[in-house]
Amino acid sequence: MLKEHHVVLKNPRQVDLRFASCYPNLYRTAMSSLGFHIIYHFLNSREDVWCERVVYPYYRSLESSTPLKNFDMIGFSLQYEQDYFHLLEMLEKGGVPYRKKDRDHNHPLVIAGGPCATANPLPLSPFVDLFIVGEAEVIMDELIDTYLELDDPKGEIDAFKDIKGVYVPDNPVQKALVKDMDQACHPIYQVVPETDDKNLIPALGSSFLLGVSRGCTRGCRFCMAGYLYRPRREASLNKLFKIAEKGYDATGLQKIALIGAAVSDYTRIDELCAGLLERGFKVGTPSLRIESITSGTLESLQQSGLKTITLAPESVWKVRKSLNKPVSDEKTIKVLKKALHMGMNIKMYFLSGSPFETYEDTKELVTMMKDLLKLSPRKNAIRFSVNPLIPKPHTPLQWEGYDVKEIKSRLNYIKSQLKGYPLKVDSPRSGLIQYVLSTGGLEVADLIEKSYKNQLSFRDWLAYSTRRDFGLELPWKNIDVGLRADFLKEEYDKMKEGEITPWCEETACYNCSSSKSLCK
Repeated sequence: MLKEHHVVLKNPRQVDLRFASCYPNLYRTAMSSLGFHIIYHFLNSREDVWCERVVYPYYRSLESSTPLKNFDMIGFSLQYEQDYFHLLEMLEKGGVPYRKKDRDHNHPLVIAGGPCATANPLPLSPFVDLFIVGEAEVIMDELIDTYLELDDPKGEIDAFKDIKGVYVPDNPVQKALVKDMDQACHPIYQVVPETDDKNLIPALGSSFLLGVSRGCTRGCRFCMAGYLYRPRREASLNKLFKIAEKGYDATGLQKIALIGAAVSDYTRIDELCAGLLERGFKVGTPSLRIESITSGTLESLQQSGLKTITLAPESVWKVRKSLNKPVSDEKTIKVLKKALHMGMNIKMYFLSGSPFETYEDTKELVTMMKDLLKLSPRKNAIRFSVNPLIPKPHTPLQWEGYDVKEIKSRLNYIKSQLKGYPLKVDSPRSGLIQYVLSTGGLEVADLIEKSYKNQLSFRDWLAYSTRRDFGLELPWKNIDVGLRADFLKEEYDKMKEGEITPWCEETACYNCSSSKSLCK
């Protein structure tokens, strides 16, 4: 049983465009996505548009049970590469041919956005008409206005080429971002589910999602989002307090989930947490950066009843340096001890399989994890998750391959040495599929279709796992995310030498941008 509050209902005869906002993952994940709420709020603020939500595995809208085939425009939010298969399934079950060559002017226009679409839309280009490259608020109005002006949007697809942030396949595009977070879309009347079904409870619980910041310039060399959404932008403290208060008046939610690429890097994080507590709110956040966690932040989270925090040391010191995440062991241990002393549990995330990582590094990682567990005064107070490192577009790792045998060997070693410990290890095979979906070109579309139809073997994915030479043209060459052409190669060379690029917000600018205006 599911009851939703603040659902937007409109008369379909009184709007010019019906938009299906699709989340190709489970409801509990969709409703903890601030981006999904933003699209819903932003589009429904227009009188001429009715935006409804469609969430996997369903193909009809939550608002009116309308099948996808009856909408004018369908938009997918792509947060995870593995959701590409769900995109095909939702279209097909919703009565829409998933290959765009099989669609005509009678079918909806299919668009996609989110980090996966921004980074490398090529694998999905045979299925999706247009892609949003960047952040939707600064793109969607012009896109919809253009759509409404055209007699045949599919037949006149080139009319969208001149919109900044809209990728028409085979054409160059520049990302478009919100410049001022105080002027960004901050949904107040967020849809609040009421249910006794555990599978439908949002991953972040009954929380009001507060967008603190976007972007991150720490420069972790494996982190795609850190390169895609530069520069880091923050909402002002007073703006955040006003949004939280309005959100409470609208929804009655007293728990605030702070959302951002690097929430604990927010300039006035302790003041924000303390101010929210003073106003009667409870505060939580999905994850924290070890290097910017303060005692004040932990105390605010504890007072809010947060029982578990998530930290990501990633690996041992040598590998962290190579990946440009120079968090010292001393800082990690200090934060860990503080959180344990406060009665908190800790989830810790690690990576395996980074370039230039040796077996000695893997052995040292096992020793480090065992030493960290010795700090725990309670059983299972510390839990580990080890994931294969997946090279991503627009990062210094974008040329790297994925050696599934090597990664499997390393992960098996870690599991063998930590038997009986609270440890979760991701599948190296799933990592390979994610790698191919992330870094492949148009040819990967056939793999997606065959896999969706269960006509593909694991060997077929292996053929696309080799590294690329530096001189080769990359599939995402037409996607301009604002980085200087040779910057990522310079970072790759530094990674090889274990050289750190200092955080530009604490030192000098290192000119990562192809435009001097990126951080202005």
